[in-house]
Amino acid sequence: MKKALRTLAAAVLTLTLAACSSGSSSGGTSGGTSGGTTGGDTPATQETKKPIKIGVAVSSWTTNAIFVDASRMIQEAADKNGWDYNGITLTADSAVNILENFINSDCDIILFQVNQAPDAFASKLDEMLDAGICVIEYDSEIYADKDTFVLTLDNYDAGYYLGEIVAKWCDENIDGEAVIGVGNRESNETFKYRAMGIVDGINENIKNGGVKLQVETQPGNAEGGMKAAEDLLSGLPDMNVCVMWNGGSDTGAYEALKGANWDGALFGFDASQEEIKAMMNKDILKGSVSTNCGPELLGVIERAVAYVENGNEYTDEQKADPTLIKHYFEPVMVWQEDAEDWLLD
Repeated sequence: MKKALRTLAAAVLTLTLAACSSGSSSGGTSGGTSGGTTGGDTPATQETKKPIKIGVAVSSWTTNAIFVDASRMIQEAADKNGWDYNGITLTADSAVNILENFINSDCDIILFQVNQAPDAFASKLDEMLDAGICVIEYDSEIYADKDTFVLTLDNYDAGYYLGEIVAKWCDENIDGEAVIGVGNRESNETFKYRAMGIVDGINENIKNGGVKLQVETQPGNAEGGMKAAEDLLSGLPDMNVCVMWNGGSDTGAYEALKGANWDGALFGFDASQEEIKAMMNKDILKGSVSTNCGPELLGVIERAVAYVENGNEYTDEQKADPTLIKHYFEPVMVWQEDAEDWLLD
């Protein structure tokens, strides 16, 4: 009897499989070769691939113009590739909780701006690595000896690069003395070096003039840039050149200086999309340094995804080229004449 039942069951199964593969059921895929499920596969038998989960924690992630651009790029890539992406604004007070939440939510990749909360990062680094999380150390290389990815910038050198360019521009375009005001970020232990580089780059290379006044942009965004530009104009009425240390403050300074009918030359750093659009107006904003922040951040995340998909091992390509693992931003000057080429929209 049992043998007969098994024989009957086998016959039913054979008929069922034949019907599934024929493509003749109503509403199914014609011919069984295009569109949805074919060849007898059903959602119940297909293996569901867990999306790669990515956590990003960066200061001013949702407000700084350059990071807003970067977050948009990462979200678009996440939508295209099926990643689970969560970007959060980092503060020193929230850093430990953010990292714990990322760890407890089973993130595969965590990108963290280390210089904003180095102690919090240090306290959780081994835990993240032991959990098999791919860690991206952003804006720092303190732990470059660990199995992490690094994306960082030498802020002094990058600032000096801008300062040299400003000095040369002043000598070629200003008839008389260049009276220069600088918006810095003196209270930030990392970004203060960028303004130091800007000032040294200008003063060590300019032939006629120099930096006469510095004001801190507080906070380091458009609001801070507007206030800093107003303070520079007040304290340095004959200022004919203004330099801002980042894209957010540069955007704010642009609005404040335009509102004051100032007709000097403004320079910035980041070449955010807001700066690009301002440069396209062909007025006071002459240029801004780009680090290709958005594409670079997306690039390091893509390399981290490849690492995870390779079983948490560096790929052969990454092993062959260490700069794909530990990577420095490379600054490049964007002038208003070329601004349209940098517009992403």
